Amino acid sequence: MQSVLNKLLLIWLLAAFFIPAGAQEAGFFNSPKGFGAQYCFAENDGVFHTATAYLDIYGIPTSRCSSPGYRFNFSRQYVFHKMENAGVGYTFYAGPGVSTGVVRDHDKGRGFDLTSLISENPGFMFALSGNVGCRFDFGRKLSLDLSFLADAGIHVRVNEKEKSYTATSLSVYNNGFIQMFYPQLTILYKL
Repeated sequence: MQSVLNKLLLIWLLAAFFIPAGAQEAGFFNSPKGFGAQYCFAENDGVFHTATAYLDIYGIPTSRCSSPGYRFNFSRQYVFHKMENAGVGYTFYAGPGVSTGVVRDHDKGRGFDLTSLISENPGFMFALSGNVGCRFDFGRKLSLDLSFLADAGIHVRVNEKEKSYTATSLSVYNNGFIQMFYPQLTILYKL
């Protein structure tokens, strides 16, 4: 657990040091997928961009893995409806993006089979993503963002039999579809 906290602190320190030019909001990303940082860039003509970096905790809560993976997503969001009610602004959006990272994905089985352990073999993930969500603006400094993200991509890892990248294993990135109904909640602060 201490290792996960250290890695999360490292992501936060790097994110704070390298705040992208043009970022309008920055905040804490929280999901059953993982924890990290998110930047939102200023909206222009009904379009804004988000950059999210986080620790992928797949397999950690169930003790199937001993260390987290790392993920990054960049998305272009199209605002399709805005409204305000009782001093709270609502922004509904959806859009495409790209995801990459070093994560674990390849299960040797599914379900409650105890011999079905995930491979302790991280691999590179590359995916096209689709995001849909709603931002709740509570005034001057604080916003909450609730979204859902699906990734359609590939997972490339060391061949489990030969333990080398000379004979890589390639598969569909399963968690991109399995985790698409996991909510993503981000607490954002205006910069």
